[in-house]
Amino acid sequence: MALSLHGTRPASVFRLNGADENSASFAVGWTLEQSPCYRELVVQSVFGEALDVDEMVIALQKHAHDGGFTDIELQAGQRFHAILEAKRWWELPGENQLRRYLPRLAAGGADRRCLISVSAADSSYAERRLPAQLEGVGIRHLSWRDLQSLARKAQGQATGFQEKLWLGQLIQHLQEFASMERQIDNKVFVVALGQEPMVDGQSHTWIDVVEQDQCYFHPVGNRWPVQPPNYIGFRYRGRLQSVHHIDSFQVVQNLAASNPLWLQTDSDHFVYRLGPPMRPAREMRTGNIYRNGRVWCAIDTLLSGAFATIADARDETDRRLAEML
Repeated sequence: MALSLHGTRPASVFRLNGADENSASFAVGWTLEQSPCYRELVVQSVFGEALDVDEMVIALQKHAHDGGFTDIELQAGQRFHAILEAKRWWELPGENQLRRYLPRLAAGGADRRCLISVSAADSSYAERRLPAQLEGVGIRHLSWRDLQSLARKAQGQATGFQEKLWLGQLIQHLQEFASMERQIDNKVFVVALGQEPMVDGQSHTWIDVVEQDQCYFHPVGNRWPVQPPNYIGFRYRGRLQSVHHIDSFQVVQNLAASNPLWLQTDSDHFVYRLGPPMRPAREMRTGNIYRNGRVWCAIDTLLSGAFATIADARDETDRRLAEML
């Protein structure tokens, strides 16, 4: 017997509810209810101290008077009250969105109150983007990876079979949401590289960043990915040159601080450390793509030699994705 969902086997029971942030927050909420160890660890991580969680109430998508709703609320009488706002990728909640939850926390009257951002973004990135507090209410960020790590720790502490089972299901489900779970994604982000120097008066080019530095960088968001891809491809001189696995990444504000030959910047950028180059089986021209256009292609469409141009590979990838819907 084998169960499939849209043609693929779901990794956990929680995957039956989809792969968006609601699926993840529902999974976390359910596991919090099923696992005392997980409840204790999550609350301790949020408030920085061990608190009594025996009477904690977990509410999912609780509606407010303004018509909005919260993803998860954790409340234990007057002891503590936390609201979690979940995002799928590296996105973070804006200050206006967080402020909407302040009246609800004030009405609860708990001694300890906290607003929690949850997304794939790591803590260093989130701390630069989020305020430390709003009107006396502390703001914390937990990545999906953090919540997954806490579930692993809780699984090691738990003694009951059922508690361990649900923790295991959550760990599997959150693998889709953690920042480096991209290992299962076979799509390649293909970008164009210029041959001109990056900085006036210097000779280091965009191509040198890839070929000499074995790196690549781009802004976080603003029409660029907000989640690091698994693979990246580079086209220049009219054709696809190479495809690389992204072995690791970091978020930096000033690129020149990482490498003095790079640009001076003052906004968040992903900096990728590239794996060895993989070359297409035969020459692959660009095709009908704008000069600086960026496209997504399945990795086999680029490396197998089955397609003559990157544009053809893009179109085949789009066709496959459309068939899955």
